[in-house]
Amino acid sequence: MPKARWFLLLLLAALLLDHHAVRLILALTVGQRGLGQAWAEAFAGFTLDRYLFFTLFRFFPYGMLALAVLRMARTPWRAAMLPVLLGGLVAIAAFLAWGIWEALLPIYTGEHPETTPALALLFLSVGAVPVGALGALAGYWAMLVRNSWSRHRT
Repeated sequence: MPKARWFLLLLLAALLLDHHAVRLILALTVGQRGLGQAWAEAFAGFTLDRYLFFTLFRFFPYGMLALAVLRMARTPWRAAMLPVLLGGLVAIAAFLAWGIWEALLPIYTGEHPETTPALALLFLSVGAVPVGALGALAGYWAMLVRNSWSRHRT
């Protein structure tokens, strides 16, 4: 699969990864619901305006990453744009998925949640910015290692 398709697939997954998708997975795995019941639970309160509201918050770390990568396009670092972007996307998506999972897990385990899950969902996006920066650095480091290995093989 070409790099552009991998990137678009990853971007689409990151954009669709919201609390409804994670709740669906939680209902299927932890709650051991059937697909129909899990779908009904996960999307019971779904409205387009609520989805767009939370998407605006989820967009914040992705937007910061996009600004950083676009800034790289005008510098000698432009060769590292794709690894930095992929590393950042993976880190942000993984952090948001983990955070949403942890915020919603008490619903299915019977534990008392420490905070309101809605507040956690809002503040996760702020915490995803430094995680995305670390992922971007990891992508850059992986590019350096790959280039170093390819130089030593020849």
